[in-house]
Amino acid sequence: MFSELKRVILNKGAYFISRVKLQKILKKVDNNTLFVDCGANKGDISDLFLNHGAKVIAFEPDPLAYRHFKKRFSICDRIKIIGKAVSDEDGTANIYLHKHRKRRKKLSFTVASSLLKDKKNVDAENKVEVETIDLSSFIKESKQDIDIIKLDVEGAEIDILNKIIDEKTYNKVGLFLVETHEKKIPGHDQMVADLKKRIEVQQIDNIKLNWI
Repeated sequence: MFSELKRVILNKGAYFISRVKLQKILKKVDNNTLFVDCGANKGDISDLFLNHGAKVIAFEPDPLAYRHFKKRFSICDRIKIIGKAVSDEDGTANIYLHKHRKRRKKLSFTVASSLLKDKKNVDAENKVEVETIDLSSFIKESKQDIDIIKLDVEGAEIDILNKIIDEKTYNKVGLFLVETHEKKIPGHDQMVADLKKRIEVQQIDNIKLNWI
């Protein structure tokens, strides 16, 4: 019970910080804006953009979060919700669920689901196979210019962004808002540092790491 309450409080705190930090961006959003929400969970950030008139494409692979998300926006025609995990390749993969999900199948724990089984708060034995989509290819094939991509994918962002930089598809997106997870995944400190250095050296100014 305590772990569930703690998770709810952490989730609410993260949402509040995100909402505050998004205020300047949201003021520029209108009905011509396309927002892509990668790791959308139950849709709180998508909802902020919808409320400002944007069109939204959202990816959420966790089955419990996906079902809640679809039901929440069932009558909204400006959002497309896709039950896949964004990745650096198309195919299938396992997502690993929060270590308390076996005992408590609560929506609050779905924020932790990750493609990486060594993430500290997931259970490597409790997994679900999901479809994956190559985000770089998705960007290339988009028929509409993408204004903003929010990338919060619990550790998978490193490989995804390195491929996007390799293929220079970041040039087709106005802004990336990325949350990194080096504190939760062993060995990711150096990987994030290397990614930051690469972005700096190549003078890429539309990929913002640790935006919350």
